[in-house]
Amino acid sequence: MSTLSSKVMSFLEASKGFLRDPYEPNRLFAKGCKIEGVYLIVSKGIPLFRTEGVGDVTLLTVKEADQEYTVPAILPEKIQAKIRRQMLEILRGNVADDLKQVIKKYRNLGFKKVEEDGSWNCYIAPPLSEGGTDIGMCGFCPSCTILGSMITDVELEDAGTSYGLKSRVQHDIAFAATVYERAVSDLTHTKVGDGISYTGMALFEEPHILPGVCFIGKIVLSDVTMREAKIVLSSLTSIARMGAGETKYGSVQVILLGLKAGRHESISSYDIVRHVLSETKGAYVTPEEVLKHTIDYVGGRGFNLLFTSDINVSDIESNVDLSTEDVKAIWSEDNYSYAKQILEYVRKVHPARAKRAQTKGTREEG
Repeated sequence: MSTLSSKVMSFLEASKGFLRDPYEPNRLFAKGCKIEGVYLIVSKGIPLFRTEGVGDVTLLTVKEADQEYTVPAILPEKIQAKIRRQMLEILRGNVADDLKQVIKKYRNLGFKKVEEDGSWNCYIAPPLSEGGTDIGMCGFCPSCTILGSMITDVELEDAGTSYGLKSRVQHDIAFAATVYERAVSDLTHTKVGDGISYTGMALFEEPHILPGVCFIGKIVLSDVTMREAKIVLSSLTSIARMGAGETKYGSVQVILLGLKAGRHESISSYDIVRHVLSETKGAYVTPEEVLKHTIDYVGGRGFNLLFTSDINVSDIESNVDLSTEDVKAIWSEDNYSYAKQILEYVRKVHPARAKRAQTKGTREEG
């Protein structure tokens, strides 16, 4: 286990009062158990963080004292979507025959996107047709129950209507610590296919984030179990590419700097970036300088720091480890218990569905 993983586990063990028990009744309902995490996204290539299309970059203005700084930003939905893909990658990579026997139990609960042999997949896709509701997600896997999903008749037998599973992971905007003029460069490209360059074709420009530019983000884990916290943090820290055209441009490093447990959120990425900008004046400084100012600020606000402020970014082991046994336990305990509670809730609020289920006989749930 890496040094970072050991520190994260020690923090989670010491914060059990702010984590939910896998078998706790009414775990669907919030109790104000929150784990805050502050992290950096360090550009290691020339990523594209845009909103509307070619030639666009997301910009926000941050005011500190009598100065205004216009900085690039990464919107929360971009980060959440990347975490979902990373988590699904982790889950798919651990589906061996013994785990398929566990996943088969979800079929017995009435979830439809499980094959008879326990084969399973979950993915993000647009609806199959106009007015359709199938968005690819299964509605019951750890990614769906932790990061949110929709449950309809497509995902659950006799659902009767649509139910939204709210994400238990929230994000702040990730603000760059460098002003736009120094963080972004317009680079000219030829028209390309993925992995194929058609020289002599049309030219176009894209505004790329320069290597070394740091974005300051914050994540909140609400009402999660210890293992659910681990898989979220593992998914976050394993992100190595992000943004448009990530196969060509989007190399990044995500560094989890500190964690804090509590009943309420205590800080925002906006607070942190204002402090950093007050120190750097928006200059194109090294990642180590941004890391130092960020650690100094959050360390004074009760966060459990995972690195010292004098560390070299290139020396950081940034991944939070997650074992195959952890993944199996999430499927068989934490997530299965949560999925059963989803089913019980649907039956409670939709009596017609409960009545139909009773006429079909009791399904095996063990």
